[in-house]
Amino acid sequence: MSIRSRLTQASLAILMVAVAGPSYAVQFPNTSDRGAPARGPSLGTRGEICLDVDQRPSLTSLLPHNAIATAFGADADIPMSLWFYIPETGAAGAELIVVNELGEEIYQQTVELPSEPGTIQVMLPTYEADGETPTFTSGSLYYWDFALICDPSDRTDDILLGGGIQRLDASPDFLAQLEAVDDDPLAQAALYAQQGAWQETIALAASVRSEYPDAWNELLLSVDLDAVADQPIIGQPSLSTPAAATPNATPNSSSSLQRLLEGIDRSAE
Repeated sequence: MSIRSRLTQASLAILMVAVAGPSYAVQFPNTSDRGAPARGPSLGTRGEICLDVDQRPSLTSLLPHNAIATAFGADADIPMSLWFYIPETGAAGAELIVVNELGEEIYQQTVELPSEPGTIQVMLPTYEADGETPTFTSGSLYYWDFALICDPSDRTDDILLGGGIQRLDASPDFLAQLEAVDDDPLAQAALYAQQGAWQETIALAASVRSEYPDAWNELLLSVDLDAVADQPIIGQPSLSTPAAATPNATPNSSSSLQRLLEGIDRSAE
């Protein structure tokens, strides 16, 4: 092979790498699923009125194996959020409830369901109404319940998913690492994944999915969510921190809180 040919091949190889863009391992560390709620619904005969029990993929919460949505939250500029795959459903609506470790409700939100199957992002408030107090205290564990409402007049037919939310502390060294790659979402996603911050990792991977679909697929495959990896994301994923949010729903009753705790227990069975 001539020198000119070898130089041409080398130039093409460099060009292909440049076109392919950055490559980072966006893989989430393994977490134990021992005692964790299921990431899909436990249907039995419940909920069959608005969800086909044989449909695949089914209703799914996009979470690590331990079903805890970890995040740096107020320590970072990326909004806290939960992600769900919504299949074809006849549900009348959906609802998200979050309680603290004492079972006290801290947040409730009605969730608009998509008109077609796909993955949705449900935003969480970073701060309370004063705009300064974090909604989620670092180190504390919160529990959430996502309900598909099959029959608004009989909430015992709700299809429930459950899981946790936990805020982490961001060290100054980690924040400095983030700042060094401020213009590279994939590099940031890889750093968040290494630190075990699920919410920021998935939000960043979703924000660049159209440019780097392999990063999104790699992340979901690392937590065994390959069944929903190829499903579309409904709407534009948000990386803008929302203002202090007020729940967009009427206050819940104590019976609803009891439903939440029962739902988490049931999904863990």
